Amino acid sequence: MISAIQDFSLFAAIKLALLVAVSGGLLVLFKPLLVGCARAAVLVVKPKMSRAQRIARRELATRV
Repeated sequence: MISAIQDFSLFAAIKLALLVAVSGGLLVLFKPLLVGCARAAVLVVKPKMSRAQRIARRELATRV
């Protein structure tokens, strides 16, 4: 473990920092796209109820 830390050069540290910065920038840039993909995946797994189904569920809940 210590030998791995000792072999870590300044160039490798700069390269790692640049990689983290570029990855963070891409995440910020594509956040709307990623959020949209996540919401679409949720809708595939759990589709929204239709308006008629929501009204029927509300009526059932108020009857009880």
